[in-house]
Amino acid sequence: MPSSNIPLLTIHIVSIFSLSIVPLMILACPINFGYVRNITWYDPTCFNVSSIISNNSQCCHTIKSLFSLGLAQHLNVSSMFLLPDNLTSVSCLKDFQVELASLEVPTHWVSTCLDPEYFVSNPSFCDGIESLDDWFRIVGKKTLINTFCKDNLFDNHCINCLSAIRITYRSKLMLIDHSNEESCLLLAQLYTAGSVNIHGLESKDVASCIFDLNGTITNMHHHSFFVKHKYVFRYVILPSTLLMVFGAWFSFMDWGIKKCKIM
Repeated sequence: MPSSNIPLLTIHIVSIFSLSIVPLMILACPINFGYVRNITWYDPTCFNVSSIISNNSQCCHTIKSLFSLGLAQHLNVSSMFLLPDNLTSVSCLKDFQVELASLEVPTHWVSTCLDPEYFVSNPSFCDGIESLDDWFRIVGKKTLINTFCKDNLFDNHCINCLSAIRITYRSKLMLIDHSNEESCLLLAQLYTAGSVNIHGLESKDVASCIFDLNGTITNMHHHSFFVKHKYVFRYVILPSTLLMVFGAWFSFMDWGIKKCKIM
């Protein structure tokens, strides 16, 4: 009798384990936001605590563009433009917020600028395009984007690529759905960065041209250096310096007391 219950007990334990794992799998974000610390995107309004907190602010434009790079990465790997469900989207925004916080961007910017529901696959999102197959079915495999955005995206090459993106989403997508200009533009940008351009998503040209992340290398590197070394100064150099100063002061006082006794 006891032995006959062992398989049932085993199945019960496995079932509980499986149920506990499923939510973790659902909540896991498929995007690695490490690129936030690796690309050049410096925007002083995102670091200025006195900046006006608004969904239409310059910082929100930067935050949305930065997150869009992650969506392009997701498209490159999965052939899906957006995220599968709201829980995954919320998880991704949290991971994204952590990366920004590591550079000392105030956490309120993510909740102000990004709505998790907006980044979930939805049949009403720009003509119902959810995957690359949907894109090819509606737009086609040969577009101006494929011609002008495949290689380097600097100077006139960038201008030509942006024109190709604008013409493609207006002539192929907006004719079907006039009300979703922003979402159709996003899909065209994701397609360009995640499927067409050959130089990779962390390419300076892709970030600056397609997503308008125009921060200077000097400013971003200066800020990254400051953030990385501020804690070293606060918790290592400053305490060591104070100990040295106090040590020297006590040594001097001790020397003065001994000198007075000798005299």
